[in-house]
Amino acid sequence: MPRRPVAPVVALTVAAALALPSWAAAALPMINYTLSGKPGAAGWFVSPVTVAWSVNFQGTAVTSKGCEAAVSITGDTTGTTRSCSASNTEGTTTAVTAAIRIDTKPPVATGAGAARPPDVPGVYRGPVGVAWTGTDATSGIAGCTTLTYAGPDGPASLAGTCTDKAGNVSAPLSFALSYDATPPALGGVSAVGGDTLTTVRWAAGADAQQVTVVRSGGPDGAPAAIVFAGLGTKFVDTGLRNGAAYTYSVTATDAAGNAASLGAQATPVSRLVRPQPGARMLRPPLLRWKRVANADYYNVQLFRGSQKILSSWPARARLRLHRAWRYGGHRRRLTAGTYRWYVWPGYGRRSRRAYGSVLGIRTFTIVSSRVAR
Repeated sequence: MPRRPVAPVVALTVAAALALPSWAAAALPMINYTLSGKPGAAGWFVSPVTVAWSVNFQGTAVTSKGCEAAVSITGDTTGTTRSCSASNTEGTTTAVTAAIRIDTKPPVATGAGAARPPDVPGVYRGPVGVAWTGTDATSGIAGCTTLTYAGPDGPASLAGTCTDKAGNVSAPLSFALSYDATPPALGGVSAVGGDTLTTVRWAAGADAQQVTVVRSGGPDGAPAAIVFAGLGTKFVDTGLRNGAAYTYSVTATDAAGNAASLGAQATPVSRLVRPQPGARMLRPPLLRWKRVANADYYNVQLFRGSQKILSSWPARARLRLHRAWRYGGHRRRLTAGTYRWYVWPGYGRRSRRAYGSVLGIRTFTIVSSRVAR
């Protein structure tokens, strides 16, 4: 068998003779051959191969066959041999080369695929394996690129190759994927209790696709429940019981399903004093609430159904409603029906529109169409 060359182009010389007794073998022709070409892997050549024969007729040459000084083998082959026969007056010696394997063409990378589906359509948010496949017509595929992608975030174009058993390497083949393993930014989560309500605030990053608020706790230890799902920066949770502690978990989720969560607690307290919730009356009420430290004024809003019919900014923690007034360019009247009122503390000049959390939401009902003065 020829030995593997160690230089890019090698000459491998092999001596061949008949297995005869020493007294006779010396008189027969002696044959050597050399294989020249670019070595590949595992005994393969990756270029054409030249077989060079050298014959020593031992002084009495008669004839030879196939023993040219340079025999060129140019085509790819999984294994071929060449032979040389030389005769003298003592007999004939025949030498056959070891199998010559030639693969000059690189393999072709035909495809690449991920080891698992995306976490959400089109996007991976955790490490994913990618493997390439290919074909080779002569020596066969020895292996193709395999890797695990774990970032950075964003669109990625990966390149892989295949190697055949002769050591030829294919042209690279690209594989595209989208990767996002980073949750959206979330901060500023707070919960401030008001009268039978809690105002929950947060600041989510621009990549947040949805914010979910889950409430748990309360007077009866109610199980966790989603009370808000959408976008924005705050949510007012109403219908709560004053004096009971509530826990809120705020979760921001991006398009890839990455999520960031923060929590806050609040205990609603009664800040609106009168009238009592759901009070029924015959005359315009005096709205009163507890003073808020450092508040410079308050904003009081009155609704009937979904229509706002009054917005006022008293400096004191009270506001007397009247039977009639003007708002929004229209004359308004306090007629029979149910009304809802809100109060916010204000800070600094009114033009700054700097308001704190709503102090409460209450309703009262005027029971007669003829409202007393």
